[in-house]
Amino acid sequence: MLVAALGLFWFTMAPTSMGGDAIYVVTSGISMEPHFHTGDLAILRPAGSYHVGEIVGYLSPRIGIVLHRIIGVVGGRFLMKGDNNNFVDSFHPLPSDVVGRLWLHVPKLGQLFNDPRYRKAGVAVTVVAMAGTIGIPAQRERRRRRIKLRRGEDTPGTPNRPRRSARYDERGNARLAVLGATGQLVASVIALVALAALVLGAFAFSRATTSTSSVRLTYQQLGQWSYRAVATGDVYAGGAATTGQPVFYNVAPAMTVGFSYQLTASAPLHVAGQAQLAAVISSPDGWTHDLPMGPAVPLAAGAARLVGTVNLTAIRQYLDAVAAQTGQLKAAAGPYTLTLQPTVVVSGSLGNTPLKQLRFGPPLAFSLQSNEAVVYLGPGGSSMPLAKILRPIALGGVSVPVTTSASVAIFGLHPSVAASRVLALWLLLACLLGSLVLVLLWRTARRAPDIERIEARYGSLMVAVERPSSLVDVGSVRVARMEDLVKIAEYQGRMIFHCEGESGHDYFVRDPTSTYLFTLVNHSHNPESMAVATTSADTEGHSPGGQ
Repeated sequence: MLVAALGLFWFTMAPTSMGGDAIYVVTSGISMEPHFHTGDLAILRPAGSYHVGEIVGYLSPRIGIVLHRIIGVVGGRFLMKGDNNNFVDSFHPLPSDVVGRLWLHVPKLGQLFNDPRYRKAGVAVTVVAMAGTIGIPAQRERRRRRIKLRRGEDTPGTPNRPRRSARYDERGNARLAVLGATGQLVASVIALVALAALVLGAFAFSRATTSTSSVRLTYQQLGQWSYRAVATGDVYAGGAATTGQPVFYNVAPAMTVGFSYQLTASAPLHVAGQAQLAAVISSPDGWTHDLPMGPAVPLAAGAARLVGTVNLTAIRQYLDAVAAQTGQLKAAAGPYTLTLQPTVVVSGSLGNTPLKQLRFGPPLAFSLQSNEAVVYLGPGGSSMPLAKILRPIALGGVSVPVTTSASVAIFGLHPSVAASRVLALWLLLACLLGSLVLVLLWRTARRAPDIERIEARYGSLMVAVERPSSLVDVGSVRVARMEDLVKIAEYQGRMIFHCEGESGHDYFVRDPTSTYLFTLVNHSHNPESMAVATTSADTEGHSPGGQ
């Protein structure tokens, strides 16, 4: 039982530094209050997969292991958040960055690791506990021997004093050993199962059956820009300028612009809204001019398609007229910028959670030069890749409280707390019934004849023989207990011979010089009247080996 208990402790509690799987983390800060406080001890264990709502520890590149809750998954990365925080962690760990799932939480025990004063106290407690584990049984054994010496039960040099068989306690009641090795094995198994059930029950009944966590429902707004200008001549392959190419006014005077919008989410969407496209001409000095591009378009299934036509020749002529009216030189007023601005407004619900009004309006700008319109990439022409400008994305989400069945981590399994409680109670009931059966068997064994008890316990060491004629003679030594005869047989590596005599059953072991004999006298079953062999007979003439 001790080896099994130590093995169970090692399997579940051994730290990684000693070859185990447990990761010990001492919490610090207020991000996980009210469940965790500074100085608490959290024990983590690795898992094959991790899910939203679980408390895990992940390895942050800046501050080491962080103990926070998983609130969502985006792009294969976990969104992490402290229960007491109003923001999401800036670092989104991969599953490989997660070191383990919370397995055990012990409040304030982490102070033993952090505070030198508490650390010394913890070492002292451990030493005292080890000393008690070793010293208390030894002290009890010494006290028991002193009591026996005072009573005269264990005084050396008194071979004629009758001794009670070790199968009975000091009150004459039969010990559990009368059930034999099988009964003792069953009793040990029942004790181990009961211990496991108590541990499981302690974990299960110390936790709530349900847990409330925040689940992150994510959504994505995706836009797609496109344009096409039909051209004359052979300037453009296919006879048209397409998305990403510069548009030359002289050969492609008009450009058709399109913008597609799509809203997707990790939960069912119920939304409505509208989208509209506008165009604005602006100059570096702050002057602007709006161009109408068409009416608003309603969203259908979270999507919309906006289309408009831009007459580049007309815009160029309008800008020349503005320059002539204001007296500004073109070089002083330009270059001008044509900005296409979509406006998408969405409202509704994500799952069963209302969405705040969403707005999406990524612009597409063209730099209007003297003879062409070019997609504006930003200052210096390299601020943003063209692909991101043409395909803008906006991510977002809402936190939804979810009540789930709480679970208990046991050897890689995660049964619910409610099921663990039921299992623990059933195991304890089964152990109780098994113990009652053993008690009944034990009481039955107490009433069984001694010969049956000896046979049940030591039958594997005995051989039935005919009674020899010279069993009790010079050189024979009577032993006080059957257990003593068994020790002699095991020490010498010999079998125990069994035969029936005139007064009862004889059990003996023979070596080349001596015969060691124990006789079970036929009396009633009452332990007080049971005949037990003594060492008073045939003591003279014993050989040194017999003594």
